[in-house]
Amino acid sequence: MINSDIRSAPSNLPRPDLREIPRPNWIEIDLDALKRNLALIRSKIPSGTKVLLPVKADAYGHGSLALSWAAVHAGIDFFGVAHLFEGILLRQYGIKIPVLVLGPCVPEDFPYLVEFGLTPSLSHPETARAFSEYLVSRGLRHRFHLKIDTGMHRFGVAADDLATVCEILALPGIEAEGMYTHMATADMPGHASTDVQIARFSQLADALAAAGKRPPICHLANSAATLLHGDKLHFDMVRPGVALYGYNPMGIHPWEWPLSPVMALRSTIRTIHEVPAGEGVSYGHWWVAERPTKVAAVAIGYGDGYLRGEYNKGMVLIRGVACPILGRVCMDATMVDVSTIPDVRIGETVDCIDGNLDSRISMETLANEHRTISYEITCRVARRLYRLYRWNGRTMRWDDLRNELGVPDFVEYPERKTVGP
Repeated sequence: MINSDIRSAPSNLPRPDLREIPRPNWIEIDLDALKRNLALIRSKIPSGTKVLLPVKADAYGHGSLALSWAAVHAGIDFFGVAHLFEGILLRQYGIKIPVLVLGPCVPEDFPYLVEFGLTPSLSHPETARAFSEYLVSRGLRHRFHLKIDTGMHRFGVAADDLATVCEILALPGIEAEGMYTHMATADMPGHASTDVQIARFSQLADALAAAGKRPPICHLANSAATLLHGDKLHFDMVRPGVALYGYNPMGIHPWEWPLSPVMALRSTIRTIHEVPAGEGVSYGHWWVAERPTKVAAVAIGYGDGYLRGEYNKGMVLIRGVACPILGRVCMDATMVDVSTIPDVRIGETVDCIDGNLDSRISMETLANEHRTISYEITCRVARRLYRLYRWNGRTMRWDDLRNELGVPDFVEYPERKTVGP
């Protein structure tokens, strides 16, 4: 019979400090870099132009609460989320500044938009009429931003459909605070579609201004448009998501602008062993040793968000020395060649991604090697990775950062309003 009892720790042993649990890998979130990036963006746009920070997808994997509260302290004007529940979470943790829900809304969203003071994007006349009726029947008014399709063809009212635009703007109960579109090719210099989209949006804004109906906050500039295309795209607000996180929207490194990457990914060596000539390493044996090779197993893998797609691609740094990745990345380990570091030791820190440290391990370089974009990588970072934060020159845990930023406790309904069923 198997004894399933778990033995208790001897009572005479001191309890281990749970704050000091060994971490085989972790990410570092440099919130000071976020402040620098915001200052850079503000230097590129006219005074008075607002800045919206997209914090959708858990702030592109960086952590929405930490990034949002740090941005509040840095003077951000707006937040953008993709879905309703992302905005609700910000309100439940005390965020007061405007939050624009960038994805389309549906009637089931209406009570929550009102309850939590979130700004919806309206792009369909039927939904706009339903929201208007919902508000009027309850004696309420609510702000919204009108989404315009200028060529992305994802969602929005067609830019040349002035009649529908005016119909939505005239509905009672809803107040058009803003109007916006999204650029499809702004990160492709010289692409003809960019000028077409700019012209369509500008013509609509001008026509509405002439009729006294232009919403006060018009915006279309993403990161590439903000940095590349000048004042003609900045309008009243810009939405530089990936640039505020410190990554080049053009997908190359080094870059023209002194952006500071917010995220770094580090790990540790767990084992070191010799691989004889002729032996393969990792799944599929896509790398075979041509000579005796010292191999370290690093505690990072695709279970942590480290990309597996390509094999024998990329490197990590150990003591600043480039160590090539061997074969396939595993779920929880990556094997690297450490033959050039004779006294390498188990437990040493491994720099896996850090564009501030070395362009060879930047987010952009890794993305290029795997034929993707930097922010797909950041969005895939696993929740199991421990997080350390840099704020005002100090590195700290979340609990300490939360105290520094003044993040309040969770409140389910922070500002109760009377809404219908």
